[in-house]
Amino acid sequence: MNKICIGCGQIMQNLDEDKPGYTPNLKSVYCRRCFRLKNYGERKDKEEIDEEKIFAKVNKSKGIAFFLVDFLNINQKTISLFNKIKIPKVLVISKSDTLRRDMKPEKIKLWLEKVYKIKDKILFISNKPNFKSNNILKIMEELGFKVSFIMGITNAGKSTFINKLLKEYGLKKEILTSSKPNTTLDFIKIKIGDLTIIDTPGFTYENDDYLIEKEIKPISYLIKEGTTLIINGTYRIYFEGDNKVIFYGTTSITRKYQEAKEKYVLDIPQNNDIVIPGIGFLNIKEACQILSNHEHLEIRLDSSEVTNE
Repeated sequence: MNKICIGCGQIMQNLDEDKPGYTPNLKSVYCRRCFRLKNYGERKDKEEIDEEKIFAKVNKSKGIAFFLVDFLNINQKTISLFNKIKIPKVLVISKSDTLRRDMKPEKIKLWLEKVYKIKDKILFISNKPNFKSNNILKIMEELGFKVSFIMGITNAGKSTFINKLLKEYGLKKEILTSSKPNTTLDFIKIKIGDLTIIDTPGFTYENDDYLIEKEIKPISYLIKEGTTLIINGTYRIYFEGDNKVIFYGTTSITRKYQEAKEKYVLDIPQNNDIVIPGIGFLNIKEACQILSNHEHLEIRLDSSEVTNE
């Protein structure tokens, strides 16, 4: 029987150093690539995955999928990935301890349903030991599934989530965790009793190297006419009038007073968000017209505007 690397899911081999799964010692639990990643943070510059192949394999199964994404990375791109899953699925909001305190799970569920048309089950998880959430194994048993796929974007906390689950059930296994994208390159199967958990490669997209490790602290800015906000050194947003904005994200913002250099005009309704993929979002308090250097920034309703009505 072929031995699988518990870090990336590749078949272990000691014949070709240039091929996946190579290890000089077949008794090791990690291939050389994963051993170096785990202990030294080394990785190849580019390791691509075939997204369509992953979805095809999952959608042919009779299991259930749990798709992990943290709140700052909820946007049209990540939700479109979630919607490609055709088997029963659960949207898992990871790192829920980082949410600002006024963002209650029930309100976020209403917002996801209204803005992104999510009708599937939504689960909130956290690394904090006292955080209450339904165990995915209980969900599997309640719904009658023996197999589940752990899916999601890179750095959403998939491997940390699985390791926590293994520890809760006293299993002496550990999936490789890293801040580097695409730690897992293939499917990794884990047996817990008569249930099977399958870790899948993470999906990457722009700015996926940012990590959320503590509570999101909103930063307020009073904007004067002629202000340009520069986010992550890449996104430029020019305001033609006074306004107030609140930034929820993982990086800092630079303000400059200058003539507009941006060319794309965006109309922002009152109290709407501008999504900065992989970084966070900017809440615009007053309806306005802005100029941006990005043509297709996502504009969406702020979660505080959603009610039961």
